[in-house]
Parts: sequence; structure tokens; C-alpha cells
Amino acid sequence: MKTSPKTQKELIERCKVGDERAFTEMVLHSQKRVFNLAYRMLGNMEEAKDLAQEVFLSVFESIKGLKEEDKFDAWLTQITLNHCRNRWKYLNRRRYFHSDSLDDPIETEEGNTQRTVVDPSDHPEAIYEKKMVQQLIQKGLLKLKRDQRELIVLRDLQGFSYEEIGELLHLPAGTIKSKLHRARMDLKGILEQFAH
Repeated sequence: MKTSPKTQKELIERCKVGDERAFTEMVLHSQKRVFNLAYRMLGNMEEAKDLAQEVFLSVFESIKGLKEEDKFDAWLTQITLNHCRNRWKYLNRRRYFHSDSLDDPIETEEGNTQRTVVDPSDHPEAIYEKKMVQQLIQKGLLKLKRDQRELIVLRDLQGFSYEEIGELLHLPAGTIKSKLHRARMDLKGILEQFAH
């Protein structure tokens, strides 16, 4: 559910003056997007849930300083990325990373969904293969360098434009395109290694 820019601006203005109902509404509107970004960056559902809560605590504490309400989505994404980077470093030092179960649902903006859409005509082999592909892609994402993972998640999984990514990461669109191409090639190489 997308809010109109006018409605979003009013909501942010209400949050700035301490309106808790407005903040709750803003969290409800944005939590799936924040969770999905955190999950793709960290690869762990519980960590992504915890991180999303931390992101909204940061938003609550700093929303009064937001100057351009129309850039709220980019601001929120930047806060989420910063928290992901910090959490990644923390977890990496503790060698924490592992895969989630394929039976765990994925939270999307439309609600919880199973990791695969099972067609009744699918054979068990095809269902298994789809699950394996999804698991390999997430595993491959986690093997990429942080900046490469960010680009693929933002562009290919979150649907940000090159211009929006450029604004978030402070890079020109041409640089993003070349770095994204390299990241995709590296991911392809990682996935090919898994196949052997």
C-alpha cells in the first residue's frame, strides 16, 4: 500500500511533533519494506526483525531532523542500510551467519508468503529445484562484498532506480551501472561454483 506524497508529508509532520498514532501508522506502512531490505542484506529472518525494530527506534529519535519530507523513503532506506552495515560487521566478527529454513515464510508488503509458489501440476523434483535455487541465490548474496550485495538488493530485489541508488550511495548513475554489472557477474560466478 503506497501513501500519496501529500498524505506521507502530513504523517511525517505529525510524527515530528510527537504524534504516536502517526508514528505507528508510519511504521505499519514501512515495516515490510524495511524488513525485506534487512533480510536480503543479512540473510537471517530473526536478525532482520530485530534490525527493523532498531531502525524504527532510530527513526523515532531522529525524525525531527528530517528536512525534506518528500525524501523520507530514501532517508529511511539509508538508515536501514547503515544499521545493516553495522549489524553485518557485528555478526561477521562473531561468525554468526547461517541459512534460514526453506519452510520459513517470507514477509512481503502483501503479508507472509511461502518461499515458493507451488503449482499443483509441479512434480516434487520441480518444487525441490525451485527451493534450491532460492536458497542458493540468498547464499550467493551473502558471499558478495557488502557494496555489491547492496546494489543487487536495492536494484534487483527492491526495485530502486539508478538515480535513487545514486542518491542513497552518493555515486553517479554510470558508476552504479558498471558496479552493478560487476556485482551480477560475481554473483553469477558464485552461483556457478555452487553448481559444481
